[in-house]
Amino acid sequence: MSIRGLFVVGLVLLLARVSPAEVKVVVDRNEGDDATPAFKFAHVPKPAKDDAAARAKFTLIDGARDPNGGDLDQLNDGELPTESDQPATNFFFDTETDTGRIGIDLGSAIEIKQINTYSWHTDTRAPQVYKLYASDGSDKEFDAAPKNGVDPAAKGWKLITSVDTRPKEGAPGGQYGVSIADTEGSLGKYRYLLLETSRTEKDDPFGNTFYSEIDVIDRDAKPAADKPAPKADDKKLYTIKIDTTQTPELSDWAETKLRPVLEKWYPMIVEMFPSDGYTAPQKFSITFEANGKGVAYTAGTRVVCAAPWFEKNLQGEAVGAVVHEMVHVVQQYHRRGNPSWLVEGMADYVRWFLYEPPSKRPHPNPAKAHYNDSYRTSAAFIYYVAEKYGKDIPRKLNAAMREGTYSADLWKQYTGKTPEELWEEYAKTLRRS
Repeated sequence: MSIRGLFVVGLVLLLARVSPAEVKVVVDRNEGDDATPAFKFAHVPKPAKDDAAARAKFTLIDGARDPNGGDLDQLNDGELPTESDQPATNFFFDTETDTGRIGIDLGSAIEIKQINTYSWHTDTRAPQVYKLYASDGSDKEFDAAPKNGVDPAAKGWKLITSVDTRPKEGAPGGQYGVSIADTEGSLGKYRYLLLETSRTEKDDPFGNTFYSEIDVIDRDAKPAADKPAPKADDKKLYTIKIDTTQTPELSDWAETKLRPVLEKWYPMIVEMFPSDGYTAPQKFSITFEANGKGVAYTAGTRVVCAAPWFEKNLQGEAVGAVVHEMVHVVQQYHRRGNPSWLVEGMADYVRWFLYEPPSKRPHPNPAKAHYNDSYRTSAAFIYYVAEKYGKDIPRKLNAAMREGTYSADLWKQYTGKTPEELWEEYAKTLRRS
């Protein structure tokens, strides 16, 4: 080989050794039956529970959260949706937000190995479209919260990559996983991350992605040891966030009167209503809305309470009303076909017949009431059947509703009688009393 040839070969080898590292974006998509609550992808790692993002502070820099969705903590709580259209277990921007910005403070600068993002929806809220920026915060021009319209690169941020998982053809729905890494094993040493999200389409108001989880993997972190399975009677395993930002006048009551009851009763409710392969949420939130209507409602792991009603009932039904909502957090019935009277009746069964003192138990009027009247009447019916035919019947009914196998025939299977026959039997005892 000539000297010139040796020089060319040597130059190529030298360039190969000093070629710059590249950011690599891997996108996976599960469709149809392949999209499951396990979020298992062919090439993207499944969501982690103990990554660096789990301990990070997430901030809404710009844009508004959709009130039908979960809070920002849905992005790093380790809890994943169990079905494709589950707003409360995802974070997404409202219909008026075209571009949203989310800040992540890791607490200190770390060598980042990967950043993984996950989403799931049946339609245009499934794909992910965003720009990822990072910073160590050392630049003198650094701004930790640049608003829309301000170029982050001019405020001490580095653009890591842009992501767009929208399919070029076909329906966009499904489960998406995105993994951002570097060919050299580290994206860099950063403390702050910024996601600038964009709508997936503007044909209708429903183009903001259902983000389910964001993971940040520390390159130098030791592998997490396997943790023992949660025990239902250990309240420390459950995190209950009570938000009284809008109603500071309720803060003292919420912490001194409400929280002790919730921390005692939530593990008990979890233990009451198990089913095969099911793990109850380990984290949920309770928000008091200053202008809330009605009493309260639950959406996934988010309980919303109407402050005007609670302010009038602090010495009466207020705590019990939240116990009722906690049952809904544990139920997690995402299958269709479950009768609403039984769903609400089960929650009131726990509230009025297990939590509240016996003196407060409801006594339906047999001349007007029926077992499917819901709430207190249905709760009383469930209590009667459980006491006479088996205290495990509520547990069995709950499991059937959660698994999507409930039918009215189960009552006869468990008791030998139809719901109508059981109600008439119960009504006779009410008429005698």
